[in-house]
Amino acid sequence: MPDTSHISKSIFRDRNFVLFLIGQCITTQGLWIQKIAMSWLAWTLTGSAFWTGLIAALNFAPAFLLGPIFGVMADRVDLRRTAVVLNLMMTATAFLLMGLSIAGQINLFWMLVLAGVNGVLGSAMTPIRLSLVPVIVPREFMSRALTYAAMNFNISRLVGPAVGSVVIATWGTGAAFMINALTYIPMIFVLATVRIHVERAPDAKSRRVFAALVDGANYAIHHRVIRSVLALSCFVALVGTGMVELLPVFAEAVYDRGVTGLGMLASASGVGAVASAFMLSRVKSDPAHFQRISIIGAFAAGCGMVGLGFAPWYELAVVLVAVTGFGLTAVGVGSQTALQLTVDNKLRGRVMSFWSATTFGGIALGGTMLGAISEVGKIQYTARGSGVLILCAAITGLWRLRRIGAMDVKPATETSN
Repeated sequence: MPDTSHISKSIFRDRNFVLFLIGQCITTQGLWIQKIAMSWLAWTLTGSAFWTGLIAALNFAPAFLLGPIFGVMADRVDLRRTAVVLNLMMTATAFLLMGLSIAGQINLFWMLVLAGVNGVLGSAMTPIRLSLVPVIVPREFMSRALTYAAMNFNISRLVGPAVGSVVIATWGTGAAFMINALTYIPMIFVLATVRIHVERAPDAKSRRVFAALVDGANYAIHHRVIRSVLALSCFVALVGTGMVELLPVFAEAVYDRGVTGLGMLASASGVGAVASAFMLSRVKSDPAHFQRISIIGAFAAGCGMVGLGFAPWYELAVVLVAVTGFGLTAVGVGSQTALQLTVDNKLRGRVMSFWSATTFGGIALGGTMLGAISEVGKIQYTARGSGVLILCAAITGLWRLRRIGAMDVKPATETSN
């Protein structure tokens, strides 16, 4: 029986969590404003679904290649200091994008280079960020802290693109990059002031980097829940979230709605994501429950994407993108929370880096692959195929869940196969 003694307490009475949530809220707004600016700039510079997908992919590809290494480092560095340094570096990158854009010097080369730099910094920051939550909030609030943080991130998906599209249409992409740069400052202040529970921080300094990486990989491969969750989240990211990276193509080439239409589609995805995150915040703190939610989300995302491939009207497409966003968020947040509630704390950075590597690597590869396929045929056909594949993955995940009896799995340190 899970401990329910904390239910009467509110997580929002915890100063650490409130500060962290506010800082994350401001920073993620900027991230989504910059994301839509880079996607729109890539499309307007090239008019190519392939280049738009590739530039979006470069924001995630380094996570696949370098994420596990950064995960090992997350288990042995000072989390606070490293997070501050990474935020400062991302601030500098955003200011560089701003300067190039305002000066009219931005081109495809700079877009590729800076998207890659952002991808490296983001892949380093992800395991640090995922390791920070458990050492900032009390143990009994961890699952709620994770889901509220996810809800905050997805509210940013709703507000950020809408604000970004207005900023771009009114003042240009340079202003959007400047706003993102400024939003890192509050988070740096928060990181410098919140209390870190050092006794709960992972410590793998006694192991060599390669040996520590192998330990984490063996643990993930031989743990049946972690293995299943990673497989589903990776596949859905590959053929689902990678498809969402091509929303600029739908907005302009399919529905002829321009940057404001892109903002509406992106915000619709955010509406679905917020609804999904709210649902997840009500789920009992048990990894098996979150694993089931991930599978349900895959069904929803698959149905939304198949429908998007057939949608003849823009208004219907907005609704279907919201359904897709709901499902993709359920997969992403559900799988992340299932892992956080399952993983051994001393291996947390490494295992969560495998999640970010498979998820963001899937987005990177999927965005590039699906963009290339859409260059050859209609993007609607690509959406239909992606949706069918996600539905197949959901059916497989449900079958496997029942087969291995994951509904009865115990959290924490189980490692049986």
